[in-house]
Amino acid sequence: MSHKKKEKDNQEKRIFNFSKVLYKDIIAPSCVKEIAPGDISVNGQADSYWVEIGDISGAAKYCRSYYANITGNATYAGMLNSLYTIDFGETDCDVALHFSPADTSKVVWQLEREIARLEADYAEEANSARRQTLLKNIHELQRRHSALTSHNEKLFFGSIQVTVTAQDQNEMKQFCNLLARRLRTKNVILKAADMRQLDAFINATPLGDNIPRDAYQDLESSNIADMFPFGTGGLRHQTGAILGHDPQGNIIFYNCWHPMHENYNIVIFGRSGSGKSYLVKLLSARSVLINIMTVVIDPEREYENLMVGLGCPYISLSPDSKDTLNIFDVDLVDEDGILRADIEDAIRAVQAVVFRMIRVYDESILTGQVKVMILEKIKETYEHFGITEDPQSLYESPTNTDIIHVSGIKKKMPQLSDLVELMRMEPVLEDVSRILATFTKEGGTPSYAVFDCQSTVDDIWEYPMIAFSVADLDEDIMRPIGLFIATRWVWNKLSRDRRKRKRIVVDEAQTMMDTPETAKWLEDSFRRSRKRNISMCACTQGFEVFLRVDEGIGILKNATTKMLLKQEAIDIAAVREKFSLSDGEAEFLLTAPKGWGIVKANEDASVFFGEATEREHQMFTSDPNELVLLAERREGRGK
Repeated sequence: MSHKKKEKDNQEKRIFNFSKVLYKDIIAPSCVKEIAPGDISVNGQADSYWVEIGDISGAAKYCRSYYANITGNATYAGMLNSLYTIDFGETDCDVALHFSPADTSKVVWQLEREIARLEADYAEEANSARRQTLLKNIHELQRRHSALTSHNEKLFFGSIQVTVTAQDQNEMKQFCNLLARRLRTKNVILKAADMRQLDAFINATPLGDNIPRDAYQDLESSNIADMFPFGTGGLRHQTGAILGHDPQGNIIFYNCWHPMHENYNIVIFGRSGSGKSYLVKLLSARSVLINIMTVVIDPEREYENLMVGLGCPYISLSPDSKDTLNIFDVDLVDEDGILRADIEDAIRAVQAVVFRMIRVYDESILTGQVKVMILEKIKETYEHFGITEDPQSLYESPTNTDIIHVSGIKKKMPQLSDLVELMRMEPVLEDVSRILATFTKEGGTPSYAVFDCQSTVDDIWEYPMIAFSVADLDEDIMRPIGLFIATRWVWNKLSRDRRKRKRIVVDEAQTMMDTPETAKWLEDSFRRSRKRNISMCACTQGFEVFLRVDEGIGILKNATTKMLLKQEAIDIAAVREKFSLSDGEAEFLLTAPKGWGIVKANEDASVFFGEATEREHQMFTSDPNELVLLAERREGRGK
């Protein structure tokens, strides 16, 4: 009775196991097919071996596998790094390493026999060149024999498999050919797993363990250590500016115009004294060497020494400066071959500046009705000067001159005082116009009337780097306003030439988050920069300020590259969450030495140190004690 019951239980168990879905069934694709020459593939008759993966509608991916053999007598650390960090083509490249222990005693015996044979050949060989070759081989075998018998090395059978996957057959073939040529220069030969591509594909996954014997080769433990991908995580940029080096000493290149980047924008966050400005100077100066123009808006006179060292303009905006900017400037833009005056952007910028100025004294006065009427008066100001989207409206015919101007001369632009005059005509805007008048020459405070003027800055755009300083403006009121005005004015100028790569650096960018208009403009510039071939770079210690407003979140989303230096303990939780940092990365940012940080670009990330040369450091440092010491050294050499 018990025997029948046991047999019935086993039968039920077999039925249950037969119907059970295994993990292989869950992860397996709908269709996997091995293709051989002459077979009919999705795209016609095949001329090679590969594996097609897809569904009933057709192949979605093409895979081709190789086994790699290492030639030569030695390996070296990182010899396969170029294989792990492939950065050409749009294909995927997976590498599988299989190792199993070998019988050391048997190999030692084989080595002893081979050494004895070569020694016999050496004793009988009369040719001196041949004798040298035999002697070299004997020494190499004796080295291996000594390492194995003294247990300094262990012996393994090792297999290196490479699987290339693409969604296009031609891309796959081109990539495979290029990969084979590149690895051949490193003494790594790829042998296609033809006639067994499906088995090789499975062996590249955790599901396979049937590696063919001819794919293995003898490797010592030191050889295997050379193959491990230590330090290969990081930026996959092979060109660009040298950002510094990683903890392993590898040079890190950074190229914000890398094809894998959705945009060219950068945000740099770090606590005070972490080295943010130093990093920006390093990146900007080295970008000059690769033809990237950089314009810096400097709120603290941090970049003057660098500009002097590079021989580039340092433009100070102050009441005593001859260099002035007009907030009403309108620039020409080329959109799809059509040239037009960007009057809409100019109106938005003037509106943002005017609202910012009014908020300094009375934010409550900016009711909805007042905002609408100010906007109307701004438009009316441009109309009064005859400025429209027509490029010719920015020019006028010269009078009383003997010089012939083919395209006319640049028309005088409206100024802030012109807007105030129009606002005074509206009773509703009487109080607002009185506030705004304090920022005009009529207000009697020259430091507040800096931007009630015509622009005089010109003929500077051929320099590789330019800096605008707002350090001499009133810190509480005019400096934040000047930071925005200078940034917007530079943006319009650089937008004209879309073929040239440019970068705009906004230091202390958190000040532009204080008012909705300036925050919105900065977010829009991050959104529109790619079309204008501009890399926007916001540098700030106020990470929490960016998180408080929607525009700050928008800037973070529209910056492909994030550079994080040492962080405050109060900010680290938010930084970790927003940038998906690991526990180790978050801990590193809390204790990072000055100049060390983490750069994240798309899915790539790397720890780096922005190391400068001695000459660069003299131009980059803003430490007052170092500056005094450098000045004393220069004076000593002068004597």
